[in-house]
Amino acid sequence: MIVSKTVPVLPYVFLACVICLPAFKYYLLINQSVVVFQDDDDPSPFDFSTTYLMFPETSADFTLLVLVTTMASEVELRQQVRLSWANTTRTRRARVEFLMGRPTASEMHKLQKEQEIFNDLIIADLTESYYGLASKTISMLTYKMRYHPRSKCLVKADIDNVLILDNYLRLCEETVAPLILGKCDVTRTVKRNETKWAIPMQVWPYPLFPAYCSTGTYMMAGETLPQMLVNQAMTSKFASSSNFRKLSEDVLVSGILADAAGVKRRHLSGLSFFEIPEFICRNSYLQTFSIHLLRDKNPVKYYRKIMQIEGKLCNWWDIFGYRRR
Repeated sequence: MIVSKTVPVLPYVFLACVICLPAFKYYLLINQSVVVFQDDDDPSPFDFSTTYLMFPETSADFTLLVLVTTMASEVELRQQVRLSWANTTRTRRARVEFLMGRPTASEMHKLQKEQEIFNDLIIADLTESYYGLASKTISMLTYKMRYHPRSKCLVKADIDNVLILDNYLRLCEETVAPLILGKCDVTRTVKRNETKWAIPMQVWPYPLFPAYCSTGTYMMAGETLPQMLVNQAMTSKFASSSNFRKLSEDVLVSGILADAAGVKRRHLSGLSFFEIPEFICRNSYLQTFSIHLLRDKNPVKYYRKIMQIEGKLCNWWDIFGYRRR
């Protein structure tokens, strides 16, 4: 007797759609038709005399100055950062501040109250834009030159980075300036395909970028290093090309401008693109520098996770390891 069996097609189709959906979303992400670089470049000069609509009241110079890029709306994220890795109550040698672009009138009122409580906000008179991040970093350099000229090291960080300040502070003190330090072993290939990261030939004609440091955070060691980078920006296409200023911030500042200024970059292990930290072994103890939060923007949670491992022995049998803080 022959028994006819019906193949359950619909469940298989549904499963195939579930599997293919993430790949399709990624395809749309990298191939979205967003016109970033204009055929007719805007030659309007960049205003290097940045105006700061708000800045902290402090006259002290710190060994380590950390400036975190943020937006006015990221109130809760800033508070999480303050409660976690940016808590500097244990040291007076480091200072963390938040830099943002021009807010709306209603946002400005809320920011004034936030400033009264925390005294750590910087508002640059710049338009907030993803493709304006390089301009935002230049305003960081200018701010450091103007208000903290004697601070040895400036760390640029994004609001979704989690840093271990003690390790950056020690790194700053040990580094011979001028030097840029970070995750500098990233690919240098210039993308020409039809993605949102594609760079036209007229903006950057070379197949490779100079070596640069990524993951959202890197350290610039040297009191005069910010001035060196700004001087180079003033004499480069950055000053007169809107298209050039739309290049990725890390490529432009830690790569192109640093290379032209003769500033060396040094790759560091211990900086991660993701939420999972990359630990290195220093004097027999585990150490990391920073992670990058991609989806779960919860600095408090991830800082606690890192600190459960930070400072542990690399090997359980290495009981004679010594620790230097």
